[in-house]
Amino acid sequence: MATTVRRGYRYVVRKENGTWPPRHHNGLDPGLVGPRAFEHPAVKEWWMWLLREYRPRASVALVTPCSSVKPYTRSPTSRKIRGLLRRLGLWSAEESRPEGIEWLYLSDLLLLVPYERAETYPACCYELAPDEVLRRPLIAYTVARVLSTVVERLMEHGLERLIVYLPRKHMELWSMARERAAKWPEETIVRFSIFGLGGLREALEPLRHVPPLQELL
Repeated sequence: MATTVRRGYRYVVRKENGTWPPRHHNGLDPGLVGPRAFEHPAVKEWWMWLLREYRPRASVALVTPCSSVKPYTRSPTSRKIRGLLRRLGLWSAEESRPEGIEWLYLSDLLLLVPYERAETYPACCYELAPDEVLRRPLIAYTVARVLSTVVERLMEHGLERLIVYLPRKHMELWSMARERAAKWPEETIVRFSIFGLGGLREALEPLRHVPPLQELL
């Protein structure tokens, strides 16, 4: 097994037995590789689930990028954010999930993935980079259009505010969706950095006192 060592704000992944750790810990579905993955039944079902069934647990959502490491929860960025949420009291140790905030991964294929479902299929088992979406205008347009509709639906179910922490390419897709939306939640954009979470900590700090959505209804 490879080990991850924290040096300052950077994470270094060490090789073990001369190989890198696997990027797909739960396996990779060949049908979910590249742009053809958009035609996969599991992806279409996921989009429908977002539009028809998914309900946020909180009125505020943290939006972070998906990762080449799957499940996303094992990526260095996710580990750092999880630690920050614990320190801020925004984490349920009993249920091992965020508390008082909804953590959503922006996926170039699955649109939005709640933290609690990041380790399930198909979120755990695909391979598609943002570049492959952005350089195909029709696919990028479709992703942005459906994502904008998903966010509008979440607003109908109590989502009021977004804290967005995305790198440039993910931010491009996100901005395309926002431009197409008829309505959009209040949004705080935090500059993404692989070196530290200072800006994100400042944005999350006030949420210590925000009650869960269920208590607001």
